Amino acid sequence: MKKKLYFAFLIFLGMLISCNKDIEIQAINNFVAFDTIKPMEFFPAYPGSYWIYDNNETLKVANQYEKYIYNSAGYTSEPEYDTLVLPKFILNGIYNQGDTFAYLKEYSLSKSSSSNYRDPAFKELLSLTEGSEFVIGGAVQGHKTTGKTIKVDTSIFIGTQKYENVIVIIQFDNSFLSEFAQTPEECAFLREYYAKNIGLIKREKRNYPMDTVFIKDIEITKYEINR
Repeated sequence: MKKKLYFAFLIFLGMLISCNKDIEIQAINNFVAFDTIKPMEFFPAYPGSYWIYDNNETLKVANQYEKYIYNSAGYTSEPEYDTLVLPKFILNGIYNQGDTFAYLKEYSLSKSSSSNYRDPAFKELLSLTEGSEFVIGGAVQGHKTTGKTIKVDTSIFIGTQKYENVIVIIQFDNSFLSEFAQTPEECAFLREYYAKNIGLIKREKRNYPMDTVFIKDIEITKYEINR
């Protein structure tokens, strides 16, 4: 009998916590002013825009900005909810594998549902400063995914089309830096190209340290930016 009462109490407590959280979020939604974060030039994700890639997947932006409430505090801190109005991506496999959508805040994307609990609420996509590193994910058992901008104001060809004002970024696992005594460029597992006033135009991958050569993952074939 005591065990039944104990489990019933735990269930009630869980429902109460969930209810309080829903009430807190609803209060934020009703009474707090939301700031609209407009798209920026290296990812102009204006509502209604889209990008088609050669794997036949299309990255789309919903037709209007949407409210987004998220916990901006670190995983060891008390929850602190922030309120924003952001472009909403329909992902179609381009980002956050397995998720249907995500939100863009300037040059950072809301984390995927499969992210580790240590990961920040948003992961950076790029930096405008050559040589700068930025946060992708939190450290877990010595592994921390980090991004780095390795080129700015460069140009590349995709087929016969030349793209100017391109930023090139890489992602790498910090643990490989010490394990193999290599640079981020040498142990990167992903490389992406972002063109000014367009967005993501190309992605390359490799299974480091098994593979040393990058292989094309996707390239842009068509896009439309609705400013």
